Amino acid sequence: MAQQGQTAARPRARRRARTERMPRVLRTSLLAGLGALLAGAAYLLAVRGEALILDLGAVSQRIFCF
Repeated sequence: MAQQGQTAARPRARRRARTERMPRVLRTSLLAGLGALLAGAAYLLAVRGEALILDLGAVSQRIFCF
């Protein structure tokens, strides 16, 4: 009898686990957006890397007044 109760509970747990996951479309779109953001950051570092570092230095001097 204990085995019947366990086997009956497993499909319900699988169904519940399947519905609690993030939908595939949402997960794919979030990963694509994150990938695009990281690709844009890598592009900016490759193209404007030195200028970005100099700008950060100038901004930090203005903020911290050192």
